[in-house]
Amino acid sequence: MQKKIFASTPEYSMHKYYFSWLRILIVIILILGIGFRFINIDRKVYWYDETITSLRIAGYTWGELRDRLDEAGIISRKNLQEYLSINSDKSFISTINSLATENQEHVPIYFVLLRWWVKLFGNSVAVTRTFSAVVSLLVFPFIYWLCRELFDKSLVGEVAIALTAVSPILVLYAQETRAYSIFIVTILLSTIALVRAMRIQTKRSWQIYTVSLVLALCTNLFSLLAIMEHGLYVILLEKLRLTKRFRAYLLASVSGFLIFCLG
Repeated sequence: MQKKIFASTPEYSMHKYYFSWLRILIVIILILGIGFRFINIDRKVYWYDETITSLRIAGYTWGELRDRLDEAGIISRKNLQEYLSINSDKSFISTINSLATENQEHVPIYFVLLRWWVKLFGNSVAVTRTFSAVVSLLVFPFIYWLCRELFDKSLVGEVAIALTAVSPILVLYAQETRAYSIFIVTILLSTIALVRAMRIQTKRSWQIYTVSLVLALCTNLFSLLAIMEHGLYVILLEKLRLTKRFRAYLLASVSGFLIFCLG
């Protein structure tokens, strides 16, 4: 009875009205954010780091290109494209080897996935950048999921979606042929897995966290910084006590590191 009376009050109706308009605004912002990620995606300058990405997915090293430059003096656009395009002489193993030779700090999962994407859809600036843009769309459901795990309120997740949709740095990363977008997605995924494992405390949930750690580390070694924050979160939550949850976290995180290092 009290709920029915409260639901009929002017204050409740006003709150419901404002929340409805807020959700409409969030949807509009989300649509704009998606548009920002794809509009004029091929118009910006294809800068040095993106060129190196194309060189890696083609399976060449900078040394091979430099040797060609030394021989030719000035290399033509057509000859340069040979080193930035997928061909049958190089496989994804060549991509991994090129990273191992010259960019050991970069782990291969993004470059291998991008290579397959380019083989499917073509080797243009728009295609290579669209992969990052498409991956960046996963940020929206993942940030919402994380907010629901942390706060259990849908409105918090919706506001978070709106903020990430028009975040300048996230839009910029979504339009670059670099691993930034997939890095952000895997960090969100591993954080969701941790918060969920801490909440439900099942063996399977901790196994999922371990897998998410391996995936994050295979995407970008800067994931180590986020994983350190995970550890700080657990330590503060457990108040420096060696609880069951803390032991489960240690086992899952150590297992993730070992799988990554030995894999």
